[in-house]
Amino acid sequence: MRSQFFDGFNFNDKKYSLVAIEKPKELFNIKSLPLRPTVFDESCLRGYSAVYRLDDEKRLILSQLFTNNGNDEAPSLFGVEPVSFHSPAGNVRYDLERPVIYTGSFLIAYKFIHEFFTPFGYQLPHAFETVYELTFDNGVFTRVEDRSSAAARLRTEYEPPINTKKKLQSKFGNIFKGKSEEFGFDDDIIAQYMDISYDTKYLF
Repeated sequence: MRSQFFDGFNFNDKKYSLVAIEKPKELFNIKSLPLRPTVFDESCLRGYSAVYRLDDEKRLILSQLFTNNGNDEAPSLFGVEPVSFHSPAGNVRYDLERPVIYTGSFLIAYKFIHEFFTPFGYQLPHAFETVYELTFDNGVFTRVEDRSSAAARLRTEYEPPINTKKKLQSKFGNIFKGKSEEFGFDDDIIAQYMDISYDTKYLF
């Protein structure tokens, strides 16, 4: 397992990472589509990644979907044909530009601080210099709150993650050199890093 590829969010002429979602299944559910993506790359175990934006009316838009359909030909989605495109999520891209009816919040972040890098799962929101919380009502953007100061405070309260290699070496020397990165971390910790919901990622 590797560090996971985030969804993107285009906001104020910058591309942010979507680092935590209050209601992940309500924002996007791949199972609602006629796709059955497989793992194309270890950095995107779910087999898809999306880019969102706001339109001129402040509506939440699913702009692009990067994915695959396993060994089968990718179908059209909402009348949009797939375009051949290589990414960690797969080999096709859909330029959907489709409104999303979402009520809730999510965190977007910019400028990752590599000192806080974790070798698997999704990076923690406070590992970014700039963090905003965006709130929506029925797919319409209603509020933005700057969480950057809170993220900076969290960085002083939490030690940087222990590098996987250092953790293994401290426990077992070099006898497990080259083994799976997950070794030495229990299932609960791994599950927390793989969860992008507010349940595990919202610490503000």
